[in-house]
Amino acid sequence: MSLVAAVLLAAGLAAARPAEGARPAEGLEKRREAIAHEIGALGTRLRREIEKQEVSALVALVPQDGLRCGDRVVPRDRVARDLRNEGSFIHSVVFGGPAYRPPPRTAASLAELFRTGREVALVVSFQPDPRAGPEGRPCLEFRSKDLATPGAPLCFERRGQAWWLVDSLYPCG
Repeated sequence: MSLVAAVLLAAGLAAARPAEGARPAEGLEKRREAIAHEIGALGTRLRREIEKQEVSALVALVPQDGLRCGDRVVPRDRVARDLRNEGSFIHSVVFGGPAYRPPPRTAASLAELFRTGREVALVVSFQPDPRAGPEGRPCLEFRSKDLATPGAPLCFERRGQAWWLVDSLYPCG
């Protein structure tokens, strides 16, 4: 079993199995597994950068046109400014700060989850998205047995050879 499959199974997110007698979509599952490995490697790098409080690592993943937020887009320069502003919501969710008040038993930030969570796992899931093709949009979440994850999963889109963070870190609901 691959590392990605092990992480998905450990988190209870195993890929749906085809119905008995149905032909498995082996090509799709192999593409998803390859994508999950890439996103997992990106997640490992992001974790190190978040632990070091490297704002530039997250900003570097935001495309020039910004992050989608419901039916609007948050411009990249605002995302960069807010990630650097210790009083902003997204800085607080990622690095810690006063603008995010977590629900009970939820880490105060991703950085806090990495410092205090036990057995933090990277979990890659795929959300339906017509822009992403049949594989879906890969989303990364960090999970711990003892603390809930703050914020929303980090969802990516491939543009050229690179993965870009495309969905908002802001509360867009």
